[in-house]
This record gives sequence, structure tokens and C-alpha cells, in this order.
Amino acid sequence: MRYVTITDLSPEDVLDRAKSFFGEHSRLQVHEETDASVTFAGEIGLARFAVDRAGGHTNVRVETDRVVGLDVTDLAKRFLYTLRNAHGG
Repeated sequence: MRYVTITDLSPEDVLDRAKSFFGEHSRLQVHEETDASVTFAGEIGLARFAVDRAGGHTNVRVETDRVVGLDVTDLAKRFLYTLRNAHGG
């Protein structure tokens, strides 16, 4: 599944929040990380978050290897929902 959203948070803040969220809410581990992306992997699937800054906001793209169900896709959607009301500091 693929999802896209935008936020006022910085790309770095989005990735830090993703690592914190997945660390707290899942057993997924950071599988790969760059300055502009983080990939989580585990028994329930794989999720890759990629970010970039454009037009005064941060584009957040996530791709998972599963369809919606009690798995990584649901967690990814829950995380994106947390960004809706988040504001950069």
C-alpha cells in the first residue's frame, strides 16, 4: 500500500517521530535508514517512510508490503494520522 501526506514538521522530526512511534507501538526494527528515509521490518511486514521538504511543508510518503489488516499498514496509517495536528517547533 502507498500513502502520502504533508505536514509542517521538518523531515528530520517526521523520521524521529516515526522511529519513536514504531519503537513504542510495534516490534518492528529499523532495517535501513538514510537522511531522507527510514525502513522498518519485522514479522508483521515492512514499511518505508520517505520525506522531502517543498513549498514550506514536508511531504511524507510511506509504502508497505501488506494490504490493510492487523499489520504494518495499519500502524503506518496510525502514524500518519498523528502528523495531522502536529506542528513544528
